[in-house]
This record gives sequence, C-alpha cells and structure tokens, in this order.
Amino acid sequence: MESPENNSSSKYVFFLILLLTMISSQIISDRTIQPNVPKRMNIQDSILAGQYEAPYQYRILKSLLGEFTEYFVSKVVHDPVKSHVISFHIIIFIVFLGIFYLMYIYLKLFFSVNVCMIGMLLLQIVIPLGITSIWEEGDYITLLFYLIGFNLMFRSKEYLIPVVVLIGVLNRDQIIYILAFYVAFLIGDKRLFSKKGIAVILLSLTAYFITYYSMRLYFGFKINHYVTEIQTSTNIDHWVAILGLWVEQVFVFVILCIISYKKSSTFFRLSLLSLILYVVIFFFNSILSQVAKILPAYLILIPMSLQTLTGEKMKYFNNIKKE
Repeated sequence: MESPENNSSSKYVFFLILLLTMISSQIISDRTIQPNVPKRMNIQDSILAGQYEAPYQYRILKSLLGEFTEYFVSKVVHDPVKSHVISFHIIIFIVFLGIFYLMYIYLKLFFSVNVCMIGMLLLQIVIPLGITSIWEEGDYITLLFYLIGFNLMFRSKEYLIPVVVLIGVLNRDQIIYILAFYVAFLIGDKRLFSKKGIAVILLSLTAYFITYYSMRLYFGFKINHYVTEIQTSTNIDHWVAILGLWVEQVFVFVILCIISYKKSSTFFRLSLLSLILYVVIFFFNSILSQVAKILPAYLILIPMSLQTLTGEKMKYFNNIKKE
C-alpha cells in the first residue's frame, strides 16, 4: 500500500510527464528537425518514392507518419518547409509523450511514485546526449515500441508483442531484439517453454521476417553500402572518442547496475547480461558513436540503477497479474 506522500505525488505526475515531453521534443526539434529542413524533405520524398539507399530505404514508418501529418498541416500552413517542421514537431511531441507516460507506467510496477519520477528524469537526461544527425527521430520511435512491448510483457498481454514487432520493423530492424528481453522475462516467470511463450516468439519471428522481406520485395533488394567491414573499421579507428562517449553516458549506469545485480530479479539480471550481446551486435552493425540506438538498454539500466541510487528495492513481479 502506498504512502500518503506517494498518493499526493501521483496526482502531479502528469505535469512532470508533460514538462519532460516539451523539453525533449524541443531539443530534438532544434537540433535534429530544423537545422537542414530541405535535406530532410528530400530524404523523406526519396524514401517514399523508393529511391533512397539501404538500409534507410526500408525504414519507412517515420516518412509515412511525416507524409500523413504534413497532409493535414499543409491545409493551414502553406509553406512546405514550415509545414514539415510543424508536422515533425507534432510527431515527436506525441512520441515523447508516449515514452514518458509508458516509462512511468513501467517503473510504477517496481517502485514508488517518487522513485519513478527520478527514473523519468534520468531518461530525459540521456535522450538528447545521443543526437548525431538530422534524421534520427526513428531511434525515439524505437524506444517507444520497446516501452510498449515491455508494458505488454509485464501486464500479461504479451500476445500483442508480434504486432509491436510487425509495426516496429517498418521503423528499425532493431525491434527484433525485444525477443531477447522477452526470453529473459519468460525465464524469470518460470515459463520459458510454455505454449503461450513459444507462440509469441514464433509469431514475432514470423512477423519480423514477413515485413522485412516484404519491404525488400516491394522496393527492391538494394545494396547496403554500410557493410560490417565499414562499421567495424570506423569503430576501431575512432575507439578513443567512442570510449570517452560511452564512459560519459553509460559507464556510471553499468556500475550502479553491477552494485544492484545480486538483489535484482532474474529478469533484470539476465537482461543486463544480454546487453553484452546487444553491444556486440551494435559494434558490427552500426557506429558506436550513434548512442541513440542504445536507448532501449536504459529500460534495464535505469530500473537497476534506481535500486542503488534510492535504496528502494524493486517489488519485482509481486503486483503483476499471472495468467
């Protein structure tokens, strides 16, 4: 049962969610959306026309959202550049509103209201640190999909995870790694080989591959010039700068997680270990300086770190409805 202080604080959580949403969306708008709008518009048009390079050609969700929103905004704002900026500001505002709301709902499974608010503040701090380009709102959409998936897991609605994967692939292939966290969840819940768990995994894999290959059949199998050799050589050549970046943004969280490792649940212990594989895949398939792509990892790092920072132990799965 929550204390009166927590009940009082919970009345005002929405204002914190709104504040963090406005701060994050404005930062992204200033540093990602507005610096080179004509180039962004060209990228969007090229993706929708099927004329852009891989792998960006197959990341069509953001462009579709932009086209859809711009259709309505342009009825009022006739300048194409302004219409683009306003449309994507609306999109990113909705995305961050969903991120911070679902982050609160997720953390609330384990912590008191006040600790949940600290967790949201930590997430808001790391979000702008990963900005590296004018076309990366997709990384925040990916984080939103992961949060949807995590909340479905912990609320016994994981049968909808294949839908999250199906839509998420249209944004980033990265969504498939949610199955690693789902396996950790099933092990922690002692039902790894349950019919429901196996069905969710198989349906998610089916949804992933159907969408993955459907887009390539539709747009054509284009050569990906960002091959593994280029990614790894870039990471090796710039390892000093990359190491400094990761020390600044990730190292403290890792230390805090290690401190709280023994008192964490099986799900969080296994998920933390799975992040090693996540980083290895990242090393071979992306540039490590693009740290916005590790945002889903904070869904593990932040809760575990909060145990050390606040001294509050997670409630784990005690308040989660079992099937």
